[in-house]
Amino acid sequence: AFVSRVWFSDVCSSDLSSGINAEYGGQKEYTKAACHLSNIPLENSQRNYSKEYTTEMYLRIAHLFLQGSDPHQAELFLNRASLQMGPTTKPQLTVQYNLCYAKALDFRKKFLEAAKRYLELSLEPLLSSAEQSELLRHSILCAIIAPAGLQRSRILSSLCKDERSQHFLFSGMLNNTQLGHLITHEQVSLFEKELEEHQLERLPSEMSILEAAVMEHNLLAISHIYISIKLNNLAHILRVTLLQAEKVVGKMISEQRISGHVDQIQGVVFFQSATQPWDDHMNVVCNKVNNVIDVMLQCEPAFIKERLQRYKC
Repeated sequence: AFVSRVWFSDVCSSDLSSGINAEYGGQKEYTKAACHLSNIPLENSQRNYSKEYTTEMYLRIAHLFLQGSDPHQAELFLNRASLQMGPTTKPQLTVQYNLCYAKALDFRKKFLEAAKRYLELSLEPLLSSAEQSELLRHSILCAIIAPAGLQRSRILSSLCKDERSQHFLFSGMLNNTQLGHLITHEQVSLFEKELEEHQLERLPSEMSILEAAVMEHNLLAISHIYISIKLNNLAHILRVTLLQAEKVVGKMISEQRISGHVDQIQGVVFFQSATQPWDDHMNVVCNKVNNVIDVMLQCEPAFIKERLQRYKC
């Protein structure tokens, strides 16, 4: 009898929570709806919910928390959903999980990772062309406001190569960002209208996320143009204070996103041209070839000398 009462309680809890979820969802009180749905005992229950149903419910709760701008709670239920998923999970649920995870990264301001996830999802065949286009848009937004650096340059390059990217109004800013050109104040004002509320938040420096991203990008562009520049001139170009300019230069140099040093006595920034990644790879390959030749010289000296003479090495 006790087991029957527990099972009946679970059924009532499930039906009631689903009904309240629909009511709160209609009123756009997403966090309340998510909290009520989370009261359903999905795993410790006598009803024996299937893994598919449990996963679907966890993803629904995570989605509602994201709509209510609570990424931390959303991530908690995404983790629970991932534990229920496996090789037999329906592709639709996997796509739903990836969508929620990308949005959670976006909310947590991990814009570079979010941009990669959005771009991958924009090619998902299970989604409609309109949904793919919207995900591509989110990828571009996240990539542009991500911290400047090599990884960001790679994702921007992928986005520019995608022909669909050129249909957006802010494609000019995307191209300028990828090419390393200076971004103007007018472009920033136009682009800012596309951002969501959490992407417009202010940082401890009192700058918005977009302003900080543009400042870092323009500094990276300047490092490719100038060998050296006075800090006051740099601050003027970046439209920031002298102290802010000095701080961002020091930060990006320490994080190895630009190469150079600051002479604080003279008030001058000196930039150095960083070795290109392609050159680094070529050096590694050449060194490995030399190592192989050295080993072969020890094993077959006559053969190697004859070959080297033949090819005039």
